Amino acid sequence: MHLQELLAIESVPDRDQSLRRAFSAYTEEIDITGYESIALTILLNLTYRKVQIDNLLDKKLAKKALNNESLLNKCIDELQWFHTHNLKYPDIRVSKQNLVVDSPMLHPLVLSSANYDRAYGWTHNSAQVNLVKLFVSYFYWQGNKCCLAEILAAQPIEVEWKAAFQSLGMQVKLFINICGRVKGFLPQVMIPDTVDRYSPQVRMPYHDGYVAVTPVVSHVLQSKIQQAAINKNGKFSQIEFTRSAAVSQLVASLGGVVKALSYPLYFNNKHHGLHDSRRLKVQNGQSVFNLIALTTTHFINALNGLIYNGNALALKQRRQQKVICIKAVRNALSEWLSPIFEWRFSIIENKSQLEQLDKISDTLEYQLLTTLDDDLPELVNPLFGVLNAMFSHDTSTQKYAFHPKLIGSIKASLKWLLSNAAIIDNSPAFHDNEEQYRYLHLRDIRVFDAQALSNPYCAGTPSLTAAWGMMHHYQRKLNNALDTNVRFTSFSWFIKDYSNVPGKKLPEMRLQGAKQNELKRPGIIDNKHCDLVFDLVIHIDGNEEDLLLIDEQPEMLKAHFPTTFAGGVMHPPELDLAINWCRLYDDENKLFEKLKRLPLSGRWVMPTKHKICDLDELLLLLNNDLKLSPIMFGYLLLDKPKKRCGSLEELHCYAEPAIGLVEYITAINIRLKGKNFYFNHGFWMLEAKEQFMLMKGV
Repeated sequence: MHLQELLAIESVPDRDQSLRRAFSAYTEEIDITGYESIALTILLNLTYRKVQIDNLLDKKLAKKALNNESLLNKCIDELQWFHTHNLKYPDIRVSKQNLVVDSPMLHPLVLSSANYDRAYGWTHNSAQVNLVKLFVSYFYWQGNKCCLAEILAAQPIEVEWKAAFQSLGMQVKLFINICGRVKGFLPQVMIPDTVDRYSPQVRMPYHDGYVAVTPVVSHVLQSKIQQAAINKNGKFSQIEFTRSAAVSQLVASLGGVVKALSYPLYFNNKHHGLHDSRRLKVQNGQSVFNLIALTTTHFINALNGLIYNGNALALKQRRQQKVICIKAVRNALSEWLSPIFEWRFSIIENKSQLEQLDKISDTLEYQLLTTLDDDLPELVNPLFGVLNAMFSHDTSTQKYAFHPKLIGSIKASLKWLLSNAAIIDNSPAFHDNEEQYRYLHLRDIRVFDAQALSNPYCAGTPSLTAAWGMMHHYQRKLNNALDTNVRFTSFSWFIKDYSNVPGKKLPEMRLQGAKQNELKRPGIIDNKHCDLVFDLVIHIDGNEEDLLLIDEQPEMLKAHFPTTFAGGVMHPPELDLAINWCRLYDDENKLFEKLKRLPLSGRWVMPTKHKICDLDELLLLLNNDLKLSPIMFGYLLLDKPKKRCGSLEELHCYAEPAIGLVEYITAINIRLKGKNFYFNHGFWMLEAKEQFMLMKGV
């Protein structure tokens, strides 16, 4: 958008409102090329409080501001508090520090400020929040995104801006002086020498020891997320701040309501009930299939994609669209069949249930439950008929019943599902024979009040680094107790249940004040919390003597089980529900036999290979695939670790949290893909390098 379009608005209040939005950080930058003098007038008038000005185009008031030496000095003084990453977010008690650094290393699998050009934000004295708008408001000028401070600090001095200042009554000598002062005050690199006591610190592995990492939010990435929220390009939740001007100029412009990506885990199909209830449903003529899977927007879009596939412009596009749609249809049909598969697996394990199925022996459900594995594909045609009957009974799917362009793809998907429903993968383990390993399976672990805001940018599932940190803490406790040197190298995560916790948490009483001698409660910092139940499979490496020692003392695994996870309280399951909740395996086949019986309502948190170029591409991926979700992946270092006063470790560095993508895959899909797929693609490990510490698939 160009400034000229907003100037055409006749109503002064409406025009002023649009101009204020155009020069704020939560909207896309406006082009002011050719209108430098008017843009300067607007920026000068923005330094006044809203009640002090009736028209942002008031040139007389702008001249008054420009010739007010005291006001201009205050504006220039605030340049030293410009930042690229905000140390005061979300805790405004961090004081007298700001961080200006170059962008971190660009990594193809995560989103960070490295995906954008560097941009300044501001945080300092909340009373000066209006004054900084003169220099920190971004816009497009001659095709480049910039702010007035960057233009004045550049050499040589731009003629257009020199003329703009002159048009408002400033002499050339004073203009050159201001340019020099702006250049002197505008920070290029600024990193604190001490760590504020209110800055969070996280211990992360570095070389042969640990480094204390202080996570800091990027101004440019946070502003891009706010712009996407304003344009309603994704799903967002809000975080509220009561003293917004003390947090940053960006938060103040938003009225203290900051948006974060919100893609929490959602279970479409809860547990499908017991054997008897399912049998009674069939006897009463009711369906045990998961009908919700047939009415999801993602499934309907996939069907439309197969029908209208010829509308794509190129052959390559048509092929890509068809592959994506077929995968989506297959996933939806696997969820539709999941109650039947779960029932079938239960009957295979408990043969006595077969005697109770005589009353439904004339149904398709009975055939799906009792037919031999090799003969299951023969049921494709009757199953296809039932599926289309269900299509015809719902207004949203009626038009897809027996659609000629869908018959082939749907039948092929059903045949694939039935053919792979009972394939037993007895292929050898992918470990070398000389490698010593174990798998620790933790079942039905309960966590209360875990942080769902995994980093400042996204809310939903707790961070992968929190799961890795808990696992690493577990390793340290166990090694200290047994005097061993086993390594918990990677983990696989299956979430059985998830629920958001409403409300805000009241901070605990602690010592406050300059001398830390006043016991009082700090201000409430908004956050997101969740309760969850999950299984965790941990891969353990070590020498044979250490592993045998753990085998001989399995009770030590329970005794040293950690009690915290992602800031929440972690408990093992109730003993009457899961006696063997902590169990070691040395055979992958035996472990996978147990994992195959996990409830079909749960989700595996799996790595993906999607590359992320910017926020728009991330949101496009999320909108096209409901199984994807953004999550905290780790940290990108902003400076080289060094000694700093106040650090928890000998070395300290500042780092930016990184957003990555995970895929939620149902238990039935993992079973269908087989053991080798799970053990080759289902585990997470931490990759710690000089410039980043990120989670990745093994």
